[in-house]
Amino acid sequence: MAIPGFQNKFKDITRGSDLLLRWEANATDYPLVLYSRLINQTGEFGANSLEVNITIGLNATSFLWESIPYPLPYLETAKYEIEVWPQNQVRSKISALAIASSSYFTVAKSDGEETVDDPINPFDGTTILPSRPTNQPTSNNGVNNNTAIAAGLLVPVFVILAVLGFVWMQRRQRKTIEEKRKQREELCID
Repeated sequence: MAIPGFQNKFKDITRGSDLLLRWEANATDYPLVLYSRLINQTGEFGANSLEVNITIGLNATSFLWESIPYPLPYLETAKYEIEVWPQNQVRSKISALAIASSSYFTVAKSDGEETVDDPINPFDGTTILPSRPTNQPTSNNGVNNNTAIAAGLLVPVFVILAVLGFVWMQRRQRKTIEEKRKQREELCID
């Protein structure tokens, strides 16, 4: 049984361009998840692979993939692939068939782009990339980027609130002591 494909031609794709992906699906397949994968050969017998989902919970037979190959990094030597899966079958990809699967394709440099190392792309031939899909991009220690951003914003806010609370409590305590001192002075004067 052949894997169904996209209604797209995966030719002449340039970095940063947009591609309208189209496929056919049954009503029972929704919601859908789109995965994009890159494979970069690092040697005669070695390759790096990275797979990310482009979207999750999609209820349509088309999707505009903007700024190709984002969220994957751009590697001039890499081969890219796209697959559409029913969201409820993502965990059992071994036994199920994709709704649509592209052939491997390359992404060319955009016009005017030079062949210098990409400062945005931290991947080189020695990096080992994970090959299993994840729902959120993760850092090296497994904390997803949303958690890191939340912690980076919340920790300073809590520190500032703690400092302000401490200063307020000190002022309140001084004011209370001052009021008690004034009351004692008034009692002594009478």
